[in-house]
Amino acid sequence: MNIRKIYVGLIAFLLMAMFYTWTSETRALSTSTHLALAKSENALPVVSSDGNYVNIENDLLKVRVAVNTGAIVETRLKEYKVENVEGALGSRVFGSDDLTLFKYYFKSGFTGQAANYELDSYSDDFVVLVDKANGLSKRISFLPETYELSIADSSLNGLSGKAFASLYRTGGRSLDLKTNTADGGFMNNSSYEGVAISTEKDAYETTRLRSLDEPISELSRSGWIAFIEKYFFAALLGSEGVVYNYIAQPANAGIYSMGYTVERAETQNLVYDHKHRLYVGPKIRKDLEKRAENLELSIDMGWFWFISQPMVLALDLINNFIGSWGLSIVVFTIFLKLLLWPLTAKGYASMAGMRKVAPEMKELQERYKNDRQKLGTETMALYKKHNANPVGGCLPMLAQMPFFIGFFFALREMVELRHSSLGFWLTDLSVPDPLFILPILFGMVMVLTQRLNPQPPMQDPTQAQVIKYMPVIFSTFFFVMPSALALYSVINSGVSLIQQRLIYKKLGAVVDD
Repeated sequence: MNIRKIYVGLIAFLLMAMFYTWTSETRALSTSTHLALAKSENALPVVSSDGNYVNIENDLLKVRVAVNTGAIVETRLKEYKVENVEGALGSRVFGSDDLTLFKYYFKSGFTGQAANYELDSYSDDFVVLVDKANGLSKRISFLPETYELSIADSSLNGLSGKAFASLYRTGGRSLDLKTNTADGGFMNNSSYEGVAISTEKDAYETTRLRSLDEPISELSRSGWIAFIEKYFFAALLGSEGVVYNYIAQPANAGIYSMGYTVERAETQNLVYDHKHRLYVGPKIRKDLEKRAENLELSIDMGWFWFISQPMVLALDLINNFIGSWGLSIVVFTIFLKLLLWPLTAKGYASMAGMRKVAPEMKELQERYKNDRQKLGTETMALYKKHNANPVGGCLPMLAQMPFFIGFFFALREMVELRHSSLGFWLTDLSVPDPLFILPILFGMVMVLTQRLNPQPPMQDPTQAQVIKYMPVIFSTFFFVMPSALALYSVINSGVSLIQQRLIYKKLGAVVDD
């Protein structure tokens, strides 16, 4: 019995227990604080007691409007809760945080005209504001497309300015996005954030906020402009046949702005009204495709989009039949493994050949241990005699790596996995496994796989020690990755292990039981 290994195992167990206890207490505190806030917010009247704000809502969106400016200062997505508990508030897109001084809001009107609105009329799902002194009015209501708002700005006497709509925000991560490790902070902090513009000239052009040093201006009929962030976003959607000047401005007093002005025809002296379309909701591909051309490109899947997008489409198709994202990942992974089976089989056959020649290889190493040149010549002759290929063993890993990377980028943006449960202990596939079961399973499968793999010829002792501890290194990696990715990796590695053993048995390679 190796006492050192026992000590290391006990230390690892205690560290995991401490981490679990700490994260559990952190989650409990966060949840209780949030539920207290939810209780107070749910008690707010439609119109605030001081008359400065009015709240409207439909089945999916709750919107708070500042009466004086007509700005939309807060939105909550009612179906996408901040905390995965009953009674939690919906996640915010627009909103503010007094502690971090974060602000994100929408405003529209006419250039060159400052409005001072008063509340004219309202209901549960619309509000009308008027500025009698300047003959202005604003009506904010929900479009039938649910997550879309219609903002109608009108001027009774006409204005020489242009209709505009803009999003204003400070830098920093979006509101209600978890940044601690146990709640997916690693993936959340790595997601893309920046301005995106879609025009006739360029279907999708993005700029990170920190790189927005010069103003951006693009003229186009139709199109859209948005601030891209993880899971949820706001986008200003243009209408066909109208010329927009899409603009993104560097920070002014810490506030970035992005939006458009509606260009008037040369024969038009005054502008009287314009209706703006504002989308505030989740980034679900099949939904965004229906709202505006190229809007689905806002789901930024990085360099491997050409692999990530088909993977998401396949997962969505499977989920339509199964109705569980966790089980869909299991089925998709098995299907992908079967698709790659012939290709990876060739690699495992090469590894089986290497395993079969291992005894002869060991004998050669002993015989020519002082003559490396002769050892190399005899080794190549041995490989040729048995049709063994040491490089061919890399094929299974090379074949699977692009799909692992593609799935990583896909998971980073899939709002569908947020708070989705596999059952048992996995209640949220978008965050790390709270009990570390999947990372440990992955490490165990890697250990079994290592026992099957042939030892590379003339392997350096230091390299051998590093490879020996690879299961521990990769298991630790999955401690901070979403459980959906860990689930994919466990199923993928498990099927690979089964395939490897079957091929070894078929080709007569030795398999230790």
